[in-house]
Amino acid sequence: MWKRKSRKIEIKPIGDARPYVLWRRVSTQEQEASGLGLEAQLTIAKMFMAKEPVEVFTDIHSGTKLKECGQLWEAIRYCKENNYVLCIAKSDRLRSVSEALDIIDSMGERNVVICDLPTCDRFVLTIMFAVWERQAQMIQINTRLALAERQRQIAENGGFFSKSGRWVKKLGNPRGYMPRQAIVAANEATAAKAVEWRKESPLFAWVELQVFKHRARVDILADAQELYRKHPEKYGTRNGCPLSKGILSKWIKIIQLSND
Repeated sequence: MWKRKSRKIEIKPIGDARPYVLWRRVSTQEQEASGLGLEAQLTIAKMFMAKEPVEVFTDIHSGTKLKECGQLWEAIRYCKENNYVLCIAKSDRLRSVSEALDIIDSMGERNVVICDLPTCDRFVLTIMFAVWERQAQMIQINTRLALAERQRQIAENGGFFSKSGRWVKKLGNPRGYMPRQAIVAANEATAAKAVEWRKESPLFAWVELQVFKHRARVDILADAQELYRKHPEKYGTRNGCPLSKGILSKWIKIIQLSND
């Protein structure tokens, strides 16, 4: 059987010789205390910039307005005074295209690096955030269309067969059944929590770096388990356990898909 040949993922350091300042953000005091998200963002920055930052500014902020992030604007001021590059590890640290463009306007396009974006000019930022917003809108539209179709089936046929094979006569669920929307919401919430955990996890950031280096899975697994033995509080999985072969395979697929 024909198999798709896997493509090697290679991360090249960003070609700017100037010193850089890292701005990083976590949402809660608990994340700050654990150091997980902060360390992950530092690891990503060092991987892409191929050197240590000259200064690190950190905000703990969960709101939607980056203007309330005092350390961000302090980092911008510091960079402009010293002709340094402002580095942001991941684009999800930003909240909207308008605020991302505010940063670009304050610093200048050539003075900002967002590690998971190919370039930080106005065009790319506008397109990327517009795509993400459109994806969210399409999910809402598809949900409404699916509900409208179910209502039509009930009106015309008296009901419909659910995915579990039950004959349903009205939207909603019989007593004892968890509403499907609630199940979907719960699954989405669980998936979202997993995504957020990976963003803040030094173990996932470490695995991502090893994948970019094209290391063998068996070596990654062995080294990850050794890291857990020495520092279980930092290098455990979401359940606090050492990295397993199954979880490693799942993470590698996630990393490869995100870079296709």
